[in-house]
Amino acid sequence: MRLLDTVVIIGALNTENRHHAESVKRLEELGESGEARVPVTVLLEADLVMKARGYTAEERRLTWRALQGWITAGRVIPNTVTSIHNAVALQEHGLDYFDSLIASLALEVGATVVTTDKAMRDVVDTDW
Repeated sequence: MRLLDTVVIIGALNTENRHHAESVKRLEELGESGEARVPVTVLLEADLVMKARGYTAEERRLTWRALQGWITAGRVIPNTVTSIHNAVALQEHGLDYFDSLIASLALEVGATVVTTDKAMRDVVDTDW
C-alpha cells in the first residue's frame, strides 16, 4: 500500500509549485493503482494549509470539489486509535503532529509514504 502525503495534495493544487507535475502524477495513481490511499489526516492538514494561506471558504470548497474526482471515498483511509497512540511517541522523537499521524498509520498497515519529507524518511519507507 502507498499513502499519499499532504505534499502531494498541496503540490497538485499550485501550478507554480516545484512538485506540481509529480504531485498530479501521484494523484492520478489513485485512479490507476489499487494500492494508493490518502489518510484522513492528510485531508485535514491540506485544508488547514489552505486556510492558513488565505484561501477563502469558496476557494476551499471549489478545491475540494475538484479533488473529489481523484480522492474518492474508497481511497481514503482513517487512522486507528492504535496509530494515534503510536504517533505520540513519534512526536516525542521529533516528527511534527501530522507527519507523526501519517507515519504511524504507514507503520501500522505496512505502507510506503509518497512524500518529499526528509524527516519521515527516518521513520518509514518513502517514495517520490
